[in-house]
Amino acid sequence: MKPVTAFFLAVALLATDAMAKEQAVLAQSGGKGGVGISAVVGGDAISSYELDNRLRFIVSTAKMSNSPEVIERIKPQVLRTLIDEKLQVQEAQKNGISISDDDVKIAIASLEQQREMQPGAITRMLEANRIPRETFIDQIRAQLAWNKLMIAKIRPQVRISDEEVALEGKKVTLPAPKKFKELKIALIQLPVEKPARETEVKRLADKLAGEIRQGASFEEVSRQFSSSPVTTVGKVEAFWVKPQQLDAAIARSLQNASVGMITSPVRTQQGYVIVKVFDARATEEEKEVDMAVIIKEVLLKIKPDASDREADIVLQVSEEVAKNPGTCQEKGIASIQNVDDSDIEVNIFKSRMSELPPAVKLIAEGLKIGDISPPFASSEGIRLYMLCNKKDSDEVLDRERIVAVLYQQKMELEAQKYMRDLRREVFTDVR
Repeated sequence: MKPVTAFFLAVALLATDAMAKEQAVLAQSGGKGGVGISAVVGGDAISSYELDNRLRFIVSTAKMSNSPEVIERIKPQVLRTLIDEKLQVQEAQKNGISISDDDVKIAIASLEQQREMQPGAITRMLEANRIPRETFIDQIRAQLAWNKLMIAKIRPQVRISDEEVALEGKKVTLPAPKKFKELKIALIQLPVEKPARETEVKRLADKLAGEIRQGASFEEVSRQFSSSPVTTVGKVEAFWVKPQQLDAAIARSLQNASVGMITSPVRTQQGYVIVKVFDARATEEEKEVDMAVIIKEVLLKIKPDASDREADIVLQVSEEVAKNPGTCQEKGIASIQNVDDSDIEVNIFKSRMSELPPAVKLIAEGLKIGDISPPFASSEGIRLYMLCNKKDSDEVLDRERIVAVLYQQKMELEAQKYMRDLRREVFTDVR
């Protein structure tokens, strides 16, 4: 068979399959008047009924104004999202990934818990707005499938080198802001994947920012529109950051930031970003130098019904432990060979000094590295704390933040590349 003939045969087969899918979609919609096909994605159809329901769902949950102007502005992006979800589910299925009903139930329960909603509140909200439950279930199922696919195929490939961390740590785009040292923010990211979409995405970004300022839910708008394909389903990822660590354009928009502020859309290299400021930490001048500490905690448990003699024995053992606590490199005690076989619990943890419980902070402040506290009684038994290390917290914890940011950036970049490849490879017909 000639290559040209084979090509036209493939197109004909796709068209035939698409027509069959259209008939199936129309049948599933119950023959409702006005139901048509909005797009066909690799043989799977998206009906106008599905698109209308998703639009109603977004307007309702995000508390956006239900005006023709808003609907017309967000409709192209919502259709693109539905197309992407079809591609994601198809690709997950090709890779043997499926999402069970239990997976969906757990995700919905987690979403309700995150938003402090009563169990079943989402279902009741859908019913009250006459939105088919499948509209929400299909979205959750697609997000779960895509996340599983990214974890299976992308995560093992992501590596962060020491050189990348060092280079990122040296980036200073602006002088440190005078008002705040750190801000807790979340982002809505709207990528501009090709120049032809610049105007469309800019108008969408402006409309979304305006709707949020007028009362729409930032969290729900982010969930529906932001390009964060590898985050927890339904959860807005707010994080603490120094503005000078952000893209220069974003940092400039936050120079006079206040809690609750919604920025105007900021153009970055990837597209448009809307930022919400959730919280702010004290200025450099107002805040004490914080330290990062590594502490070894030893708990010798005492049973609630223990006699005075039994309690005295535990206290004597704790005094021996204080004389010979072992090293911070092992979760053990030098004077006791097997901690697991005794009522002794040993934990080694890292924290900021300012985030320690008040009693533990008071003890740690009085210790030098390598020192261990005298035994003291608690509700569970006798405790001792050993100070293993203490450093400027910026030196220790900022590196962890940089690694986390780089890791997330690489995951999202690889996920976006994956989606671009799928859009090119799979036949999509937008009506």
